Amino acid sequence: MAAAMFIFVHILANEAVEYDIRQNLEREVYSNLKEISIDENGQIQYDDGFVEKNGDIHYLILNGKGSVILGEYPKGCPQDLKPMLKRLQQVSEKGEVFYIRDMRKQAEKSKNKNNRIYLRAIVCKSDAYSRYQTLEYLAYLSILAVSCAAIAGGIMFSRRISSSLKKMCQMAESVGQNMNMSGRMEYQGRFYELTVLAQANNRMLDRLEETFRQQEQFTSDVAHELRTPVAVMTAQCQYARGKTVSREEYQEAFEVIERQSLKAGAIISRLLDLSRLDYDRVEIQKEEIDLPEIVESVCEDLQQKSNDSLKIKLTLAEARTMGDIGLIMIAIQNLAGNAVKYGSEGYAVEIETGVQDGMVFVSVKDYGPGIAKEDMPHIFKRFYKTDKSRNSQGFGLGLPLTMKIAQKHGGTVYAESSPGQGSRFTLLLPVITL
Repeated sequence: MAAAMFIFVHILANEAVEYDIRQNLEREVYSNLKEISIDENGQIQYDDGFVEKNGDIHYLILNGKGSVILGEYPKGCPQDLKPMLKRLQQVSEKGEVFYIRDMRKQAEKSKNKNNRIYLRAIVCKSDAYSRYQTLEYLAYLSILAVSCAAIAGGIMFSRRISSSLKKMCQMAESVGQNMNMSGRMEYQGRFYELTVLAQANNRMLDRLEETFRQQEQFTSDVAHELRTPVAVMTAQCQYARGKTVSREEYQEAFEVIERQSLKAGAIISRLLDLSRLDYDRVEIQKEEIDLPEIVESVCEDLQQKSNDSLKIKLTLAEARTMGDIGLIMIAIQNLAGNAVKYGSEGYAVEIETGVQDGMVFVSVKDYGPGIAKEDMPHIFKRFYKTDKSRNSQGFGLGLPLTMKIAQKHGGTVYAESSPGQGSRFTLLLPVITL
């Protein structure tokens, strides 16, 4: 870039010098011509301001035929040039460039050519250019100084940035090697971009720390949920094998083992469903779904299992969506099943379908113990359970699976609950656009 600036200044300087020489020559010859006068007899009068040489400019007086009356040509300048009044002449001789400007002076009220003279001004480009070289050299030095200052500033700037980036890299490597998610990047400098970078990385570390914490909690919860059925099955096997037992005791032990194995299988099945949805391993077959029809089918199954003792109040308005009918049915089964499990005896479970704000919905209301306010933000987390009255049933996987299914279909699930007044869970899905 500095080289380009040098070339630019050199070209610009040459152009500027030539332009200035031409303008100065035009101005000086016109000024000097005013110091000359001619009387009616052809006699030339020179005023006090007339000069034969002014700096680099040489002046000559030529008669009407172009012969020199006064003055001398500069060394090397051609001397056989006829006067040319309309424009400045530029001639070259042996590598030297000369600028020549002629102006005419004539006695007033006289048309005699003998009463006419020419003032010729001549300047050699090399002589005039020497006066401008100092300015050109100063320009070069200024460019050099600015370039050096820019380079020095760039080096200081890059060192400050690289130092901060190095500390950030060390912090990131420390997190990667030691798996210490509590570390954070610090930057107190003036560079806004580095501040934004540090903040973005810290937000990422916050999310990673939360993810690792959830993963640890998830692993612990899985182990806890599976440990109980496995321990019960192991105890029953040891009991049945340890001594002579009756046929009825064998039958009871087998029934316990079956219940616990089904429980463990249900946990594993739910976890596999969540894992497949998390990693998009489930191919969603989208088709038109009539939600009231799905709700009626789910309710029939629940009433059959309860020997028709279950009270369900249905308010089914038209609601159609696009999605995987199997997954949508699982989501509705989870919500309805929770309402049945946690609802109070003597109260009906209320299920409603319809369209709301451009979304179809399935709303399930129970009149059970409700959910405490501090538990509401966590109910869609895996294995999360609220109070003891709810801990005795379920695995804490139904609601997370329902939320994941809704999200995969472009919808969501939200809950409304007050302790002692029951809970309402609403599944929202995109409406079919015709």
